[in-house]
Parts: sequence; structure tokens; C-alpha cells
Amino acid sequence: MKKWSTPEEKLSHNDKPLRKHINEIKDLLKHFLEFYGFSKEYFKFADFLAEYHDYGKLHIDWKLGSKKGHSHFSYQYLIENKIVFDGKLDPLLQFLILKHHSMLTEKISENLGKRKIEINGKVFELAHVYNLLTKEKLNKIIDSLQKDKLINFVDVFGLFKLADVCSAKNKIDFKFTQPEINKEKIVKLFLTLDEKRWKQQIKLIDLPNLSILRAYTGWGKTTAGLLFFANKQVKRIFYLMPTITSINKLFQNLKTLFGENNVSKYFYFLDTELKENEEKLSHLYLIKNFTTPFVITTVDQFLLSFLQVGKYYTKRVMFRNSGLLVDEVHLLNPLMLYLLVKFIKIFSKIYNLKVLFMSATLSTSLVRFLKEELGITKNAFLDFLDGYKEKRRVLWRFFEKNISENDVIEEMIKIKNKGKRVLVIVNTVNEAIKVGKKLESDYKLKYGKDFIILHSRFMYLHRKEKEEWIEKLKNKPHILISTQVCEVSLDISYEYLFTELASLPSLIQRFGRVNRYGEKTNEVNVFIFKPEIKKRYPYSKEEIEKAKKIIKELEETLKNEKEILEKMDEVLTYEDLIKEINTAKKEVDLQSWEKITKFFFSLNLKEEKATKFLEYREGATVLVIPHPDCIFDKIKERVRELINKSFEGLSFEKAEKLFAEIKEIAIPVPIWLVRDYEPEENKAFPIINFKNKIYNKKYGFHEIEEEENIL
Repeated sequence: MKKWSTPEEKLSHNDKPLRKHINEIKDLLKHFLEFYGFSKEYFKFADFLAEYHDYGKLHIDWKLGSKKGHSHFSYQYLIENKIVFDGKLDPLLQFLILKHHSMLTEKISENLGKRKIEINGKVFELAHVYNLLTKEKLNKIIDSLQKDKLINFVDVFGLFKLADVCSAKNKIDFKFTQPEINKEKIVKLFLTLDEKRWKQQIKLIDLPNLSILRAYTGWGKTTAGLLFFANKQVKRIFYLMPTITSINKLFQNLKTLFGENNVSKYFYFLDTELKENEEKLSHLYLIKNFTTPFVITTVDQFLLSFLQVGKYYTKRVMFRNSGLLVDEVHLLNPLMLYLLVKFIKIFSKIYNLKVLFMSATLSTSLVRFLKEELGITKNAFLDFLDGYKEKRRVLWRFFEKNISENDVIEEMIKIKNKGKRVLVIVNTVNEAIKVGKKLESDYKLKYGKDFIILHSRFMYLHRKEKEEWIEKLKNKPHILISTQVCEVSLDISYEYLFTELASLPSLIQRFGRVNRYGEKTNEVNVFIFKPEIKKRYPYSKEEIEKAKKIIKELEETLKNEKEILEKMDEVLTYEDLIKEINTAKKEVDLQSWEKITKFFFSLNLKEEKATKFLEYREGATVLVIPHPDCIFDKIKERVRELINKSFEGLSFEKAEKLFAEIKEIAIPVPIWLVRDYEPEENKAFPIINFKNKIYNKKYGFHEIEEEENIL
């Protein structure tokens, strides 16, 4: 019986012969490679991948729709039929074809198993043949290739995989396009154009490829940052943003200006937003692989791509010849800062990267670190720190009392009732809930109309609703009680701030939420209170004491905001920054990363796990689903329904939608909170029955109280 069919007669996908699938991939690949300017040697390499990657489907044992793998058959076809490309690169191509549906880990699929293959009349196990003919030679090739060549081969493979998926999804007309940037378009992003500021902003056009921008809150750096690329001919522009909320806001603005098809946003929870829209969900693969001219995403997505997590090869290639706007760079924890700079350093020449680091509160120590590590010159630092001399948008008073004391709560309500917007920022979730419950139970304020509470321990479903709620209330009197999550995610200007004392950089971020678009105030609009420092507190006693000293020192004498930033430079020394970075490097042991990946292999980590790794010690969390018995909210039955659903037998599309629905009800909680619990098994996230904690939409995940225990 004939073992192998032909590409012309065997179907690869529904109503599509393998030959048609191969030709579609080759056409797409030609465009992709030309777009990125690859030389002819890589075109030949890509052509071989396209031609032979699915030849395993020609095997008599492979049937369309059987969900039986074929990559091992493709490898077998190459070996049995002695298909060669180039003596040196054959093992590399064999490996890539064998792994073209999986991560590029060194471990080979168990599908090779005990499968037999005949070579020169002798029968061998396929796994043995791989070890003998491919594995050892592959490692020698990887060790011998120059770094840039190895990266190029992996990137070609990434483009091949994109073409493969486009053909499989019948998106054969898909094309890359470059972003169009000009001064006239940027002007349209501004509601009003300040002539003085515009003269400062257009200086961005002449900055070198690696540059820094420091500009005060309200200067317009996020929008004006696009001018940095006006004469730089980038293939794609990436906004690396600090929060999901800031991503959503910018997405709407850019989409209006550049068109919906030219702008995309991607973050871990995006599929939960798209789950009800089958057409958009079907585009998720293209979105998550950064294929639009403008991409708005998070720094961790950049790092995951360059750390070579999962199927990194389809993402990392998109950064070639691209531009990065790193917004609020000062907010990165020491590990993320170190990694970001490390990868820019390694790839800036290979990928011809153009990078602008931006911040409103950039310390001198961080500027020095970026300059020294990346060789950023003096003319590459655009600094408008002096703009803070003209501003004094906040005046404060410090009180040696707790923020949840009755007279403080009464003052919040009194100001709100005068038609003002009041922001309350506390350092812990427990304190936020304590203030919220006092407003509701003791003072009878109506939740959702008079006050809202926001912190990190909400289901994404509810957090999204709250952020939409806050946006609707931005011009109405209300009280928002929040933790640090609002320090950068809110683009609302509050009139009064009640805050617990925190580290000085954190306080400066909080000040930036008040009177954002003003110039000066002569009235006190910020009230700072003494915190109760408990176990697992987000700030050390030393940080709190340093902040207290400076706050009290400037309380009666503050002339302008530049004074605050100058004090921050006294607190955040270069030596301390380097110490923090070195500690982070030691704690996560990154020394073996290059050795493990060799700029080729994937790290064997899932995205969720790798993201938590990047959080370092700033509050490592894990996504869990609270057991329905812990939920005191109408979402309870929906949770029960979802956790009882099975992925078994579902099509890829339906499984993707179910995963998004389950992800939407998961809660990020600190790892230390779940260590003592035995999770109930679930294919998506662990389900935990917390005995002394409950969840509801109003207050999120929190400690159970006596009255709730009665429910």
C-alpha cells in the first residue's frame, strides 16, 4: 500500500489541497520577508519551511479532522526521502518542521515514541534517528552561528508561522503596513494646541534613536511622543504602557485618528473583552502577535517576547525596525527595568530599534542608569523639568491620625456634598474596605452614586465595570476609594485628595491625580494621614519615615513642584537603584537565561507564570477562582456554571471563548494568601474555598465580617 500521497491530491484543510496551502504561505511569506528587508538566503530558508512543514499530512495514517498530529510525519518524510536543503542547516530545518506547532523547547514531542522508520533497508525507531541525525548537530549549529544570524533564522520561522496561520484561517490577503506619522496628524490628537508647549514638543522629531523625555503631567507626552518617529521610518510603533486602563484610553484616541484596522491593543485579559464578538475573537491571533502599524501593550508583553516565553518567535519578530514609546518608565520594578534595558541593549542594533523613554517624574538616578547602560548622549535627553517651577497644583497638610477616623470620613463627605470630586488613596486593600464600609454603614452613602471602591482584588469583569463607572462620574461629585492601582491608571482630575503616607515616589504619583490641568493653588487640596504599618506592608518603615520628613519640611514652604522632585532625588540615589537591581537579578537567577535559550529555544513557561515571575517582589499574585460558597453576589451562579463546564470535545474557537469567560471571573490574589489552601482542580485556574474570606462586586475579595457571616 502507498505510504505517502501527493500535495495536489491530499487535503490540508477543508476544501483546500495541501499544494494550495503551501502556495498561499509562500505568497504571504514573500511579502513578510520583503517588508522586513531580509536577504535572499532567508527567502530560500523560508521557502523550504513552507514547502515541507505539512508533508506529514501526506502520510496514510493522517486524516483531515482526526486531530492527530502530523509534525512527526513531516520529519519522517524528510528523513525517509532524503530531502536536503543545505548540509549545514538541515538539522535546523528538521527541528523547526518537527516543532512548527509547539514551543521551541529542546524536548521533542512524545509523538516520535516507538514509531518505526526504514533507512537503507534497516528499521529504526524515529526517536533514535532524531537523536542520532538531528539533535547533536542542531546544538552544534546553534553554538556556531553568530547571534544575529540565529535571531534572523528564528524570526523567519516566526513569519512563516504567521503565514501558516493566515492561510489556515483563509486570511490570504493579509498585509503589513507601516505607520504614517506627520505633524498635522499629531496636532489632531490635541484638544487644544498650546503654542509654547508645541514648540517644545516638535523638538522630539530631531532626537536620536535612543532618547529620554522628562515632561510634567499635562504636557502631552503620550500623544506628542509620536513625533519622535516622524523622520525615523519605523515598521511599527509600540506603546508600552503601565496599566490596562491607560491602554484603553489611548486605544480610543489612536483608533479615531489612524483607523480601526491600523491600531490594536493587547494585554493578558483582552480575550475577555472580545469573547462575545466572534469576528474580533477570530482576529485575536493577529492582535496578540502585534501585526498592526500601531500597537498598544504592556512592558511585560515586550519582556515575555524577548525572554523567549512560549511561542515567542511570532511576537519578537514584529519588533524588527520598530519604535518603542516606554511610558512612565519610572514605575517599572527593578527586575523589569533591568530586563528592558538589557534587551534593548542586545537588540537595538540587530533590530534597529528606536526607543523613547518617557516619564513625568523621572529621577536623576534613573536618567543616569539609562544613559550609562545604553550610551544615551546629552543631546538625547529632552528635559522640561523646569516646567514644574511654574506649577504648584497641590498644597498639603499632614495629620498624626488614621484616615478611617470618623472626623476624617465626615470631612470627605462634607467636601463631596459641596459638589467636589474626592479621591481617597490608602496603602492596603483592608484599609480601602474599612473606609468604604464606614461610608456605607455609618454615614448611609449610596454605593455607585456617592462612592466607589477600587483595588487589585476584583474579578476582571467587575474591575472593568468600575472603571467605566468612574469615567461616567468624572464630572460629577463622588468619592473614589482606591489603593495604589489608581496612581497611574486614572486620567481624571480630582479636586481633593485624602491619602495615607506612602513612599515619596508613590506620593508624587498620587499628587498627580489632583488638579491635573491647573497651574497653581493657594488652598490646601491634599490631606495626608499616618498609616498603620502591618505585616506584608507595601512600603518599608524607612521609606515612610523619609517621606514623612520631607512632607513635613515642605508643608508650609512649598513654592513649586520642582522642589518635590529635587527632594525625590535625595531619596532615590543611584547607589540605591543599582543595589535594588542587583538584588533583583540575584533573587530570580537570570544568569542561566542566555545559556538555556541560546537566543533560539523557548523558555518552558506559560504566559501567566512568566508574568508573575516579572512581578518580582512588588506583590506577586496568582489568578484564582473563589469557590461559589465564598461569593456573596449574583455572580455566584455564573461562577458555578462556568467551573462545571468542560473543555473536552470543544472546537478551538469554543474552547477559546470558554477560557476567556473563566478568566474574566478569576481574581489576582497574593501568593501568600493561597499557600495554605488545597485548590480544587480546574483546567483553567485553581478554585479555592476560602474559609475566612468572601467576594462581592462592591468590595471585592476581602476578610469576612460578623454580619456577613450571618448571611
